[in-house]
Amino acid sequence: MSKTITIAGPKGGTGKSITAVNLASSLALFEQKILLIDCDPQGCSTQWCGVKPEQHSADITSVLSGRSKVADALVKTGIAHLDIMPAGFNLFHAALKLGRNPGNEKILRLFLNDIKDEYDYIIVDAPSSYSFLTISAMVAADSVLICMVPDHNTYGDFHSLLRMVKYIRSTHEVQLKIAGILFNRCKTEQQIQSFLEEQGLLDVQEMVFKTFIPDDEQVKVSRELATPCALHDINSTAAQAYLDFAKEIHFFFK
Repeated sequence: MSKTITIAGPKGGTGKSITAVNLASSLALFEQKILLIDCDPQGCSTQWCGVKPEQHSADITSVLSGRSKVADALVKTGIAHLDIMPAGFNLFHAALKLGRNPGNEKILRLFLNDIKDEYDYIIVDAPSSYSFLTISAMVAADSVLICMVPDHNTYGDFHSLLRMVKYIRSTHEVQLKIAGILFNRCKTEQQIQSFLEEQGLLDVQEMVFKTFIPDDEQVKVSRELATPCALHDINSTAAQAYLDFAKEIHFFFK
């Protein structure tokens, strides 16, 4: 049975989509069968995987709206073992309609039941908000992976995210776990330690993954080229970090 991981962040700019695409592609390079679900109307993960609108007739919007089956919305990427369920701005309009009924927050989880046995990991890229789509992405998950960067004022936003996790556990009766915290755009482990001290977050230090993603110019270049870091330059420090993180995640869920 697959493990469903939703990538979340206490605010925008923490590298959620970057993490979703590069974690998914790195796991796929280790021959794990991966489904990446873009649950953000901005469609960043879809664009970064190089998937264009003309390449698919169905997406997450048509699935959630009941117009398409899940299987029809799965698009193969240029990476072996990696499929994506793409998104576009029309997801925003669908979410407005679906969000009128609180019971619809379980809809993505229900749809994934049909395909979860076909993948080793399902990675969900959630919007940076507390919207219907974010809650749906978390309700669908087994675990939440939290992204942070060491230059954001985080304390209040982080604890708001923790409260959302508790709300989902109690309201939707799902055993949602926190896989851990991944730091993006870092230089050293000491930078992370200093950040946790300054933000009053030393109590969550044990939740921080050993791997961190360095501040590497090649991340920006790979995004412009619409390709994951490991396929752009596998020897870059960022690509190696994402591969190490994929190993750490795989070990965590064993």
